[in-house]
Amino acid sequence: MVNNASKTVQKGSFRKLIVFLLFFITIPIFAFPIVLTKDWKITSGKNLNSILDNNSWKELNSLPIPKSLLNSFSLPEHTIHTFTLLKTFEISKEEMQEPMLDGLSVHFPLFTNVYEIYFNGEKIGEGGAIVGGKIVRNGFKRHVIIPIPENRVKVGKNEIRVVLSADPGEELNAYASFNSTPPMLDLQSRNTLILSERSTLMLLFLYLLVGFYHFLFYFKRTQDKYNLYFGLFSILLSFYIYLRSNAVYELNLDPFLQMKMEYIVVFNIPTFFLLFLDTFFESKISSISKFYRFFALGITSLIPFSSRVFCLLLLQIWQFSIFVFAVYSLYIMVKALIQKNQDSVRLFSGFIILLVAAIADLIGSMQLLPFLENYGLLKYGFFTFELGIVFILANRFLRVHNEVEELNRDLDFKVKERTGQLQDTLNQIQELKVQQDGDYFLTSLLLDPLNQHQVRNRSIIVEGYSRQKKHFEFKQWKKEIGGDIIIADEIFLKDREYLAFVNGDAMGKSMQGAGGALVLGVVFRSFLARTKNDFSYKNKPPELWLKECFSELQNLFESFDGSMMVSVVIGLVDIRSGILYFLNAEHPWSVLFRDGIASFIEDKLELRKIGITGLESKMKIKTFFLEKGDSIFIASDGRDDLLLGTDVDGARLINEDESQFLKRVEESKGDVGLLVQGLRNFGELTDDLSILKLSYLTNPIRFDSVIKIGSDVFPDETYLQYFHAENWEDALHYLKTLKNRIDDDIPPAFKKELAKVYYKTEKYEESLILLEGLIEEFPEDIETMFLTSLIYKRFQKFKQAVELGERILLREPDFLNNVAHLAESYFFIHKQDVALKLLEKVDQLDPTNSHAQKVRIQLNKPFPDHRNG
Repeated sequence: MVNNASKTVQKGSFRKLIVFLLFFITIPIFAFPIVLTKDWKITSGKNLNSILDNNSWKELNSLPIPKSLLNSFSLPEHTIHTFTLLKTFEISKEEMQEPMLDGLSVHFPLFTNVYEIYFNGEKIGEGGAIVGGKIVRNGFKRHVIIPIPENRVKVGKNEIRVVLSADPGEELNAYASFNSTPPMLDLQSRNTLILSERSTLMLLFLYLLVGFYHFLFYFKRTQDKYNLYFGLFSILLSFYIYLRSNAVYELNLDPFLQMKMEYIVVFNIPTFFLLFLDTFFESKISSISKFYRFFALGITSLIPFSSRVFCLLLLQIWQFSIFVFAVYSLYIMVKALIQKNQDSVRLFSGFIILLVAAIADLIGSMQLLPFLENYGLLKYGFFTFELGIVFILANRFLRVHNEVEELNRDLDFKVKERTGQLQDTLNQIQELKVQQDGDYFLTSLLLDPLNQHQVRNRSIIVEGYSRQKKHFEFKQWKKEIGGDIIIADEIFLKDREYLAFVNGDAMGKSMQGAGGALVLGVVFRSFLARTKNDFSYKNKPPELWLKECFSELQNLFESFDGSMMVSVVIGLVDIRSGILYFLNAEHPWSVLFRDGIASFIEDKLELRKIGITGLESKMKIKTFFLEKGDSIFIASDGRDDLLLGTDVDGARLINEDESQFLKRVEESKGDVGLLVQGLRNFGELTDDLSILKLSYLTNPIRFDSVIKIGSDVFPDETYLQYFHAENWEDALHYLKTLKNRIDDDIPPAFKKELAKVYYKTEKYEESLILLEGLIEEFPEDIETMFLTSLIYKRFQKFKQAVELGERILLREPDFLNNVAHLAESYFFIHKQDVALKLLEKVDQLDPTNSHAQKVRIQLNKPFPDHRNG
């Protein structure tokens, strides 16, 4: 019996233990919080009916909502998609006692857009707004916590309905977790703790201060750009943390605007981190970092103008780019470790933690792994990286401090040593100065015989002024050296007297400019000497002489590969006719002084400086007809570069008005000495200055198109009627009749008209005799030249035809008929490449030119054997 009683007692004790354990086990199972992750129902549209229709509701085992389940509903294509979620749960009497003093609230980690929450049929919260079937305010929000009215909670069965809406193509979901916090029904006080972010805000302010601290370093030492990039990285990270925190909702921003701000910030955070690593370890920005920077800026610039769907697409693109960023940043760190960079050793562990935290958050946000979500580890991982940066800065400060102490100990010795070095350097500089002045002196001696321009005869006077900017003393001599040069001399071309001249300004100051002037002077003097002594040069017309002189200078200066260039005006004055032929290669415009008025004889830039490639194809010989008493002034840019004073900030004011030179010429009445003094009075000379003045003193012989034959004026009305009617036979007969009435020499105008009529009546020999004489007397007449060249081509004198055609081409490059005629003439002397270039020019001027088309047909045939001429 004792045993039985003992057994009975043991059984009773065991039952009490079971009841006691069950009581303590059931309390946490059924007490709050109630997790709301599983066992939901879902239907399309907004459904608040209390009766569940099994046909329209589907089972949702667990949040979030699978896409396959959403796709199983029939949804409209162009209107808002709406779904209703339903969750029922039981609350016992014991559970009802717990929230009496506190109150209940429901927590949802994240809604992706507009939402409404109903508890037992009563709306207790909402986010976003829909008006007229359109979402006018987005409602997606993290950590939605909504209090539940006490009178709506009841013992037994309770229900929560969540109505979600989104535009087609947007994400529509309720997340099951955010920062490891699931949806739950819990006491208000405990749910409120979810929003506590003390550690997050502390880190935010810490990173913000660190960013400004590195900014301060950068502004004190701008060469260390890694401080700028790290400061921007830290500040952007703090902004990102703030935008991801619950504190940002205090600003009451539109959720879509808030999302765009978050994306703009986060897209550029990796960029500044890469730039920091590059400049910190490599001291330069790599091409990969530059590419990533432009990539980030590109997708960032699209965010303000994009819809939510496109913004999410850009986010996905950026997320995948982070893996490339991670690999490259790891490569930079490993490379620095291999190179035994001490700072990389101190940063490596913090960098790995930061990289792992960032990748973990990225994988969680992309939901690539089911067990991993975005826990916000980046803000903690960056703290470890910051510790490494602080340690590096402290170590550098100590290193600099030790170096300063060491320098202070040796300062006296170093000052004496440095003073001695400076004295030695000064002695070397003085020796180099003497050598330099000697070089200057020898160069100036070479330039003096080249820089000659005193020419005077009864028809033309040449005057010049040259003042170089650089003045120096060598022993007892005082000299100057620079890049300006003036040369003038008399030559004969085709038995006509010409004045040849050049005014040049070589690029560079002092020795460099003098070198260019020396080269220009030697080549031009050499060309003048050959002209005087070589018959082939003497027999060149002025246009071709200028072309060949220019080409020789251009070919030589091109060989210097741009290190030596020169602006020039090269010209010829026909003493008899007063025609000025000239080329201007980026030199200041030439000035005419006539009847007390100064004016430019040019109006646009034709050529760049000699020494720049590709100039010969753009060459154009300009002409100007001088009258008795005219003066031409050609000067370097020192005439315009005058210092006028300083502005209020102390900056120098340089004259930019080219017309001031015209005023100085008029004030001086053409006197060179007074002109120079006027320029000095107007402003201070800041550059080399050279001025060439040509004064024409004789009456030029000009072609007069109207003449008198007896008491009649020619061309008269009868001849003009024949001419316009193209009645050439009668016109020839009429001209021969008039010719018999002329007692003296036949006037040039009559010869020209007679030659043209001879040409029209195919009397080419008679026409050629007259035209050759006219060209010799009046080289300015391009029409006569062209007609003569055409006759030469008919007589198969192709070299003479080419020479005249080239002269016309140099003076009138756009004379279409001449270009086509010259192309054909070159074809006949077997210069097919030149003919093709000229035909290309014809195509540019007139693609439909029939003459050019005929020449092209000839080019495809065998060459005719025409080599005379």
